[in-house]
Amino acid sequence: MRIVTVADAAQLEDAMAVRFAVFVGEQGVSPEGERDALDDDPRTVHLVAYDDNGVPSGAGRLLAPHTDTAHGEGTGHGSMDPGTVHIGRLAVTARLRGTGAGRALMEALEGEALRRHAVAQSVRVELSAQESAIAFYERLGYTIHGPRYLDEGIWHRDAYKDLTER
Repeated sequence: MRIVTVADAAQLEDAMAVRFAVFVGEQGVSPEGERDALDDDPRTVHLVAYDDNGVPSGAGRLLAPHTDTAHGEGTGHGSMDPGTVHIGRLAVTARLRGTGAGRALMEALEGEALRRHAVAQSVRVELSAQESAIAFYERLGYTIHGPRYLDEGIWHRDAYKDLTER
């Protein structure tokens, strides 16, 4: 597997294809709810994972501080503090789930968060976890907090992790 930072329109479409396959195709999220203005914000960093055959198989995005988000990705938390970023839209195709692809994508996104947005050598990563994925995020060191809420008909909880440069 190879993870790349999206650098052109074709790679962005590869990332979107993964997200649409997982969120729209499998989970019933509306197409309008899946792709939003944050995808085209120049401060947003997208990663795409390609399997050993070059097939797009995973994706995720990193939102910069001061990006308007809600429960991480939509309608209401408002601006984040400097040194706080949001990881979202993490998706891995069914064929690669359980292979470590999700962990590798998260580690790459966390690395980008530290490299691009650390304040005093640290950054807080926030995310909106689908309840079915909470154990995955807890294994990665995320703390789940706050009440559950519906987003696109799927129950979520907020989570965070504080990262420090080594």
